Amino acid sequence: MIWSTDVISTVSSDTEPTFLITFNTNKYAFNAGECTGRSWRQGGRPWRGVNALFLTSIGTQRATGVPGLLMFLADASIGNLHVAGPRGLSHYLATLPLVHEPTPIFKDENITVFGIHLPPQSPADPVSALESNTSNMPEEPSTSRSKRKRSPSPKSSSKRQQVDETASDSANTSNSFMSTSLQGSFNKSNFSPYALIGDDAKEWLRLTIENMFPKMPPTPDEKKGRKGKKAKKVEESETVQPGFGGARHNKLVWHKERQLPKFVPSISNSSDPAMRETLCYVVVGPRYRGRFDPEKAEALGLEKQNRAKVCKGETVTFKVPDEKGNMIERTVRPEDVIGASEPPQVILILDVPSPAHIPDLTTAFETNPLYSRLHSKKIEDKNEYSVHVIYHMCGPRVLEDPRYKSFMNGFADSVHHVVASREHAPDPLTFTSVGGIQLKLNKLDSDMFPIPYYRLKPEKELSLSGLPPSVTLMQANLHTDCRPVKPPQLLDVTDNFHPYATGEKSIPLSKPVLGAFRRSRSRSRSPSPSRAANEPGQDVVVVPLGTSSAAPSKYRNVSSTLIQIPNYGNILLDAGEGTWGQLIRFYGDDPDHKSGVWEFLRNLKCIFVSHAHGDHHIGLIKLLAMRKQLRVPPTSPLWVVSLHPILLYLQEFSDLEDLGLNSPDGNGVIPVLSDALSWRPARKYLGGVASENQPWLDQNKSRALARDMCESLGLSDFVTVDVDHKVRCYGSVIKHKDNWSIVFSADTKPTNNLVRAGEGATLLIHEATMGDDQADAAKEKAHSTFGQAIEIGRKMEAKNILLTHFSARYPRLPPASMQDNTTWAVALDHAKIRIADIPKLRAYIPAIKRCFQEIEDDEDEVETQNTATWGD
Repeated sequence: MIWSTDVISTVSSDTEPTFLITFNTNKYAFNAGECTGRSWRQGGRPWRGVNALFLTSIGTQRATGVPGLLMFLADASIGNLHVAGPRGLSHYLATLPLVHEPTPIFKDENITVFGIHLPPQSPADPVSALESNTSNMPEEPSTSRSKRKRSPSPKSSSKRQQVDETASDSANTSNSFMSTSLQGSFNKSNFSPYALIGDDAKEWLRLTIENMFPKMPPTPDEKKGRKGKKAKKVEESETVQPGFGGARHNKLVWHKERQLPKFVPSISNSSDPAMRETLCYVVVGPRYRGRFDPEKAEALGLEKQNRAKVCKGETVTFKVPDEKGNMIERTVRPEDVIGASEPPQVILILDVPSPAHIPDLTTAFETNPLYSRLHSKKIEDKNEYSVHVIYHMCGPRVLEDPRYKSFMNGFADSVHHVVASREHAPDPLTFTSVGGIQLKLNKLDSDMFPIPYYRLKPEKELSLSGLPPSVTLMQANLHTDCRPVKPPQLLDVTDNFHPYATGEKSIPLSKPVLGAFRRSRSRSRSPSPSRAANEPGQDVVVVPLGTSSAAPSKYRNVSSTLIQIPNYGNILLDAGEGTWGQLIRFYGDDPDHKSGVWEFLRNLKCIFVSHAHGDHHIGLIKLLAMRKQLRVPPTSPLWVVSLHPILLYLQEFSDLEDLGLNSPDGNGVIPVLSDALSWRPARKYLGGVASENQPWLDQNKSRALARDMCESLGLSDFVTVDVDHKVRCYGSVIKHKDNWSIVFSADTKPTNNLVRAGEGATLLIHEATMGDDQADAAKEKAHSTFGQAIEIGRKMEAKNILLTHFSARYPRLPPASMQDNTTWAVALDHAKIRIADIPKLRAYIPAIKRCFQEIEDDEDEVETQNTATWGD
């Protein structure tokens, strides 16, 4: 059987390292940082068939792409997904406003996975971390042969508890689904999930996750097929197996808006990556038996029925005639007719955030019999287990540490070391398809369409001195065949950006495109008769960071829109997955945190998240985590205005990683309840909401905080407007003291609420998910068509309209009629649009359309690849 491993993404402004192991029957993913799904799509590889996901750490570096990936996989009709990770996995998944407790060990017919827990070195107790690493070491995989061509997976250690994988296939609807201890707490009048501890807290998380991913009861065939299968458990890690179908919930669903039990990390929830605990993985492939030698079998007189037994690993004894014709007994062992078995190939995935993690890692490979055979140059060990590739994810100073270099050199010289180290890596553009379009549009208008930031040289050159012979810097699309064994090689993936951005090649602009550019520029110079030069708000800048609905595409990221208010600061409207990367590509990076995207973070004063669909909020925690890392701290707070589930999500995630909520210096992240700012009384939440450690639920306090925010941004008012979507969703009306206003629709069907609340707006930013020929589909999904969005602008008497949030069924430029005089335009990712330039952008539409028309067919996307949804 052929199998291989791929680098889906590496360290860059857009992504973190993600790896894929592929067999004919299954795929296994390791880590899911932001934009994992979009990177998968950019590389042109299908995600269908993924059976398991392994996370090396829980936090904004390795796990913020999990919700998006789950949606992609659910859309690919995957019934169950095994998810494994270090402590905190269940808490992380349960925080998501949108899987039993668990094990790092995973095994199926293809691979066996072991986990190595790496806590950071504790200054108070320098040996405790080492002890935790040796308490539950794996046994070596069995080498016995079976009737299949691959040997069975490892037997479980007697130290490990056995857990039935089918135990949570369905949820009950009575209190019998919970333990007696939890039921006792649950039935009290003053019950609070936040107060639960120990096993009760773990059980609450498990039941919460079951409600998030309810499973259909298994069919008789599924029960028969899974009979007797077991999963293993080890204390330092967790695995979950969410389902993607059905709608059977337990009674905890009525408490979904209450705060989870507090997660207490083993050391700290510091935002410093060096303080993260991680889980490294040892992936052991199948052992293939040697070839059966029919000539030897014939010479030994081995007949058909006995050949089958020998192939199963049995020793057989039978009678054969000797040279004189007398019958004698002959014993044939498997090794007499079967060649030596092929040793399993092994892949290591090592996440080492800091030098403090190195002692735990090296100790594990010194003290465990299996790991010590992997960390060896002996021929006999290589013949038993052959380490082929090691993926090293190294934090600052790790790769240059003599201890780590010594550790790397302890492996056989034939091992390929693939290294991701941000300080030694370049930062090329990940999404080169849209980058190529931006290069062309930059020739149309260099101010409106700036070239995305990229860097092809590392901040620090990697010195190969003291490193093993086969070291390769990690790159996206790096492919390694494990059977047959081949060295890593970079796949030939079309790059429409870097050769042209560097001048290596000329930007391909055809005569029709150049002609369209000239005509569009000419039209854009015609003054707008209704626009006064000194009209308020004309210098406000709008930057669409994501204009796709539901799922990202090669040309558009998911929802986020930046508002730059000169001399006051920035407002972000929604923050879909990948927003941080989009911001870096727009502003640029600075290692000293004085300029570029870091200066933007200091001036970011408001993030408004409209609702709890994933394409509008998954990028939020990454933004807050990066703001926490500012070396030059901000001088004002960041107000996050959103619904209770989103603010609760931030509060609960802060147990895992410090996001800067309510910082003592007063300049941290301040939650504000969007319901409190509603233009009319808001609906109550399901079952009411308890105020456990949730100050934003005091609506008077939220309104007071909003007044502080308005003062900081020069606003006269910030109002939320309930719109017509499938879930509770707010648009917003932003009014400035300089007498201009911006209305943001969020996701909605056409609603007069926006018209009344936003009358006379300077700019309406309205979703336009569907074309006008899809009115019925738009209504069903609670979205708007192009024409409906423009009509809302007309009723509102908005001076300008910017359309965004386009369905993935329009992979290039969304369809729009130019046959009216309304001042509207179509948003494009990374366009820099002054409100005064909305007519100019509209004039550019024919030229933009011409650019997209010349994209090669094989660079485009197929509509069927864009069906993943987030609840619409």
